[in-house]
Amino acid sequence: MNFYGLIKSTLIDYPNRVASVLFTKGCNLACPYCHNRELIDGTDIEPYAFEDILTHLRKRSHVLSGVVISGGEPLLYADELQPCIDEIHNMGYKVKLDTNGLLYERLIRMRHIDFIAMDIKTSIDKYHLVCPHFTDSVRQNIINSIDYIMQSGIDYEFRTTVVPEIVTMDDISRICGKIRGAKKYSLAQFRPKNTLDRSYEDVIPYGDSFFTQAKQIVEAAGIECELRVGY
Repeated sequence: MNFYGLIKSTLIDYPNRVASVLFTKGCNLACPYCHNRELIDGTDIEPYAFEDILTHLRKRSHVLSGVVISGGEPLLYADELQPCIDEIHNMGYKVKLDTNGLLYERLIRMRHIDFIAMDIKTSIDKYHLVCPHFTDSVRQNIINSIDYIMQSGIDYEFRTTVVPEIVTMDDISRICGKIRGAKKYSLAQFRPKNTLDRSYEDVIPYGDSFFTQAKQIVEAAGIECELRVGY
């Protein structure tokens, strides 16, 4: 299997671990504010063969302790990805999976996952803004994925990129209603650059006061809140 991006070392993508990040191409959403637009089809990116990634992980095993599988949406390649995860696991690495939760049936079949980060794009009734093919089935998959993650015993976090209009304070409240009792919910500031829809490069991100109020809402729901702003 090929990957379409590699961060060799990061301190921020896997909580409490120094990790490498591997990116898959393609996504089953079309978030207009996505800043990984080059990963939608991967046509302008030189792929990394998995053997080359294994070589990197062997060389850096004295520094790294985790590997993050991100995208795009990695579960589009669940069958191809699983043997790669198995091999990374057998090397002694902890594996974190980033997902949007739309592919519930594939999510629950994955093995050797130590941490799941699920993006919740907005309140479920507004998912049509980021998912052109939004249906009742997609809605149920999102709900099922949330429930599975919270009950699986696997470490996890939920996270939302807070984009004006797509995510309002009311949406934060509605999301908290769905994940009440969750371990952690991270709110990230929207970055208006390299967006899939170029018009979003003119959108002004929310300021500090929005995030202060949003954090209060999250914590009132009994959820640890991490703010990722200013980058």
